[in-house]
Amino acid sequence: MDTPDQSKLNEHQLPSRLGDIKGSERTMVIVRGLATVFALVQVLAYREEPYPPGVREAALGLVGILAVANALIWVASRRTTDLTGATRLSYIAMGTDILLSSAFVWLWAFDANTAMWAVVFIMPLEGAIRFALRGALVAWAATTVLYAAREVWASNVYAGHRLQWESISFRMGIGLLIALVAGIMARDLLMQRSRLAEALKNVSRIDRLRSGLVAALAHDVRNPLTAIRGNLLTMIRHGDRLPDGERDELLFDADRAAERLERLATDLLDLARLEEGKLELQIEDVPLRSAVTEGLAAAGTNGKYEVRVDDGLAVRADRGRLEQIVVNLATNAEKYGEPPLLVEASPGTDSLVAISFRDHGPGLDASQQHSQFEPFQTPTGTSSVGLGLAIVRALVEAQGGDVAYETNRPKGACFRITLPAAGSTAAD
Repeated sequence: MDTPDQSKLNEHQLPSRLGDIKGSERTMVIVRGLATVFALVQVLAYREEPYPPGVREAALGLVGILAVANALIWVASRRTTDLTGATRLSYIAMGTDILLSSAFVWLWAFDANTAMWAVVFIMPLEGAIRFALRGALVAWAATTVLYAAREVWASNVYAGHRLQWESISFRMGIGLLIALVAGIMARDLLMQRSRLAEALKNVSRIDRLRSGLVAALAHDVRNPLTAIRGNLLTMIRHGDRLPDGERDELLFDADRAAERLERLATDLLDLARLEEGKLELQIEDVPLRSAVTEGLAAAGTNGKYEVRVDDGLAVRADRGRLEQIVVNLATNAEKYGEPPLLVEASPGTDSLVAISFRDHGPGLDASQQHSQFEPFQTPTGTSSVGLGLAIVRALVEAQGGDVAYETNRPKGACFRITLPAAGSTAAD
């Protein structure tokens, strides 16, 4: 048949998003490994103040926990194959990093002059890498709460540690600035990437259209021209010796080939106007049954379809374009489907009318269903250029409606279009 925000990634972006998360996790495994080595060196080399009892041992224990956690996260990331699992692991990994880094800062509360508190500034950067601005702010908020709790605790446990709220607010204020800058930059990069991905998608689509157009010109234009030219040459060279019936048949075949060329040119022009939003529509209340009947007659399928459309049902549409939609869908069903053929309509929700074209042929397989409404999508070996369904979609959407494919039961294809009901202003 004719066949920037993280939370708004569409279905086709999911594999890319999964790859992003797994890539970030691999990077963080390396960073966490280096941090483990750095922490071990710092614990062993620290000489500024004597360790309080048990603190050095606790710090070495945290280094071990960090190494084990990093190994577990690495193994889990390699086994994660879906977006939900990867996202969940990313949350767990970031939470683990926040807790362990805050634990190191907490242990060094005995030294009021140490700069160990600066470790918490790493967390907003990690949050930004993982979840853009939201992640950066969440990481900053969590580390701020833990750091403030550490300062209150240390002022009660260590005599030389004074509680200084102005120092806490200054340090965490710097952390907030880091979170905002990193988060906004990460968000902007994601948005730019999303726009780039959309642009590349459009470029790929245009390239497919160009390839399809070249194929159409090479096949669907050359063949009719060859037939027309061959028939005319036969008439020119042997017309006086040909029987009248044979001359009429040659002229009739040439006319059919010319009609096919005219139809292709019209389809291409319509599609170009629709793509550019320049197609003029005369929107009015249209009695649906008469429009369907006339469309079926124009398609040469009148009498082949069972029509179940109430006489009183009307839609808000351009009558001529509605009939064109019927022609394309009916022709498509007759060409690729099998009887019995049925068109039915019923009032839908939200002031819409649903119109279904059903056949009992083979239907579409899964690989065809996502691209069936794209131009130049047509089965190999058929004579269609593949514009019919693309024009149907464009015309329906231009009139405030929608079109979708669904499998007919027990077999076959069903193309369902929805259009605004008479009296609605959606199409206008």
